[in-house]
Amino acid sequence: MAQRRIFRIDHPEDKKVLKTNCRPVKLPDRTLKQLVGDMFETMEAANGVGLAAPQVGLPIQLCIIEVPPEYEQQEDGTEVEVAPAQRYVLCNPKIVKTSGEEIMRDEGCLSLPGWFGQVPRQTWVTVEYQELSGKTRRLRKADGLLGWALQHEIDHLQGILFTERIRDLNTLRDLTNEPEEIPASA
Repeated sequence: MAQRRIFRIDHPEDKKVLKTNCRPVKLPDRTLKQLVGDMFETMEAANGVGLAAPQVGLPIQLCIIEVPPEYEQQEDGTEVEVAPAQRYVLCNPKIVKTSGEEIMRDEGCLSLPGWFGQVPRQTWVTVEYQELSGKTRRLRKADGLLGWALQHEIDHLQGILFTERIRDLNTLRDLTNEPEEIPASA
């Protein structure tokens, strides 16, 4: 596995790739396993939740998401894992149903590190995608962090950046020097 360079919104040549409407992946494709491993390593090193192939320079419909584990504080002060981390590898994902109801979320992106803004997202989405094997799967009514990350990463595959979804640009701010306030980035 190897870390890859994450393309940035604020670099003109990188932005051209990030603005590309990605082509579908033909499956099965054995070469994608190495790419997926590299993408998880890259995302983890950047403390992200999701990463799309165009963010590492490849205009293909592939993205990954890792929802971190959930912990619960016990009465004695110890923490117990109540839900393990969940990893997703999505090829050719499509949103096939939405809640029809939006919520505003503080959102960031690994392609613009440290910057966050209020982005409207559906409260839940149903997504159809293919596994690396080519098998079609469906995530029904994905909400919370998973639902938000799915919408963000699928936007990347269509050349849409989170900054284009922000309705009030006054909410876009740099939290680089305020690490305790930084939410998860996709």
